[in-house]
Amino acid sequence: MRASVRVLSRSARERIWNSGGMESQVDPDQVAALISRHAFAWEESGLVVSALTWRDAAASWPSPLREERSQVVEPDSVGVAVRKHGEEGQLVVFRGGWADLAYWSGGASDEPVIEAPGWDDWLDLPGIDRLLRRFAALFD
Repeated sequence: MRASVRVLSRSARERIWNSGGMESQVDPDQVAALISRHAFAWEESGLVVSALTWRDAAASWPSPLREERSQVVEPDSVGVAVRKHGEEGQLVVFRGGWADLAYWSGGASDEPVIEAPGWDDWLDLPGIDRLLRRFAALFD
C-alpha cells in the first residue's frame, strides 16, 4: 500500500520554508527504521556506520544533534554518517520529505558529491529506501 503524499506548489513550499515551519511528509521514526535495516547490510559489506543523529524541532536554534531518540521531543530530521577507508558520507533525511546527501571518495583531486534529493519532488518512504541504496552504492 502506497502512502499518499500531498504535493504543494512552489509558492506554498516557500511560505512553509520562510515561516520557519516544516510540514511533515515522512515520519522520521519510520525513516530511522529504514536506515537501521540498511545499516546492518552496510556493516556486513565493510562500511563503518555511525549512530543515528536526531535534530529536534522543539529545541532552540541552533538545535543540537542527539544520538538518543528519547532526548528529542519533535524530530525534524534523522541522519547517519558512513565511512569506508578514506571514503566518507553523510545522509540526513528531513521530515519535510527531502534529504541532504554528501559523499567524498577521499581522493585529493576528487570533488565531493553534494545533493538535496527530494527538494523539488518530495520523497516518500519507498523513495527514501531507493536513496539509501544509492547512497551505499557510492562506496563501491
